[in-house]
Amino acid sequence: MATGGGDDPLMPDQNENNGDVLPPDTEEHVVEETEEVFCSYVFYRYNQEREQGDKLPSDPEIMALQPDKTSQMCRVGQQLAVIGDDINRRYDLNFMEMLSQLALTPDNAYDYFCKIAKSLFDSGINWGRVIALLSFGYRMALHVFQQGMTGFLSRIARFIGDFLLRNRIAQWIAQQGGWVAALELDNVYVKYMLVLLAALLLGQFIVRRFFSS
Repeated sequence: MATGGGDDPLMPDQNENNGDVLPPDTEEHVVEETEEVFCSYVFYRYNQEREQGDKLPSDPEIMALQPDKTSQMCRVGQQLAVIGDDINRRYDLNFMEMLSQLALTPDNAYDYFCKIAKSLFDSGINWGRVIALLSFGYRMALHVFQQGMTGFLSRIARFIGDFLLRNRIAQWIAQQGGWVAALELDNVYVKYMLVLLAALLLGQFIVRRFFSS
């Protein structure tokens, strides 16, 4: 999987961290921390949208989350939810349209998750695409809850951790210094994230290509 810069505006050639370069982490540590990062992201994103007046289903699984505000990974999830606000709002419709066309069940959810997630990383890995992955996981969690499948939030967190490991994304995050490197990001990266529109507009094509009977 390509991870270099070149002409990809979502993959600037410069190091994406704004501060000093952090020492590398390990893939295993990144995967271990992923569930806490994702749950923190989900908690802050959900409450962020509710405060902004969005009509969201009352999801007791998300509302029951109690992120440890003193935890670094909790801060990472919150940071990614905040700087990803623009990408979330622009592309949520694409995610919802894709999910609405899938007959999700507990047995096939992982396969569907992986096939759509892979489309986000077809041309490389960067923080913008990682945020898009968390955004898709969040939207999927809400969708399956509305479909009456409870207890799915923790499963999606595991989906993400497994996907990161199997597709060398955990390795890339580790090379950046681990999840904690995301604390060095700021809103300047939103301008790179916007280019995801071109990929996500292929949502209908993705669904037809992978999921049509």
